Amino acid sequence: MPGLDCHRAGQESTRTLAALYAALLEEQGLPTGIGAAELEHRMVGYLAGGYQAVLFTWDETTVGYCLYRLYPKYAHVRHFYVDRTAARKLRVADAFGLFRDRELSGYASVRMDIPEPARESIGVWEAIGFRPRSRRLELQTATKRKTRKSCGAVIYRRVIRRPFFLLVQHQNGGHWSFPKGHVAEEESEMDTARREIAEETGLRVSFRRGFYERIYYLTSKARRKEVVYFLSRVRRPRVRRQAGEIASARWLSYRRARERLTYENSRLVLDRAYAFITENDS
Repeated sequence: MPGLDCHRAGQESTRTLAALYAALLEEQGLPTGIGAAELEHRMVGYLAGGYQAVLFTWDETTVGYCLYRLYPKYAHVRHFYVDRTAARKLRVADAFGLFRDRELSGYASVRMDIPEPARESIGVWEAIGFRPRSRRLELQTATKRKTRKSCGAVIYRRVIRRPFFLLVQHQNGGHWSFPKGHVAEEESEMDTARREIAEETGLRVSFRRGFYERIYYLTSKARRKEVVYFLSRVRRPRVRRQAGEIASARWLSYRRARERLTYENSRLVLDRAYAFITENDS
């Protein structure tokens, strides 16, 4: 179609992709209070974790993107966004058709998830030819409506080329996990993680690009808790425990850390961190 084009986008385009991701979240009616740095960090993680992306242009101006992943039996579209205000003649169907012809010509099945707040867009995709394959249901077991949020990091150091991970035992509850803490008002996820880690352990950290994990769990008071984890490597392992908050801190091998962690979702985060380190550290 005249004016419309698309091309592959890699890590060099993460800032542009993150800006379009923010526009998609706003269009879908999803939370938009996430900083640009956090969205860029997520996008780096997607691209490092097996996803691919294309950028759409209209007369050489970037107007949208698609984030997708290829599987043996089907292609999964995670994000799809075009700014239809950028050009009157630009249609979602045209952008998707171009993307499908360029990138998915050999696939007989393409799947897509539509968030519940964006369900009015289903008609757009059904007009293209998508049909319901299944209905995803979710049960929220929390009895309190407000979600609490914390941020922290999986912290590791190298000992004779092996990663050792820092675990802390919290005074409140006695459970073992990674350093983390509650988000303060107007504070970004990264700033929260840096501050809480410094307070709990005395460590000053920076974060590895490409690692971003988010988990949810139910607290003992039946409140939904969201926790975001980054990844950091340190070379000075001295830890200063925060009095009244941290009962103990240990540097442990991957196997020992997995045994010591109290909760299964923390073990899954550790597994992903270990896989990331194994794949990316020389």
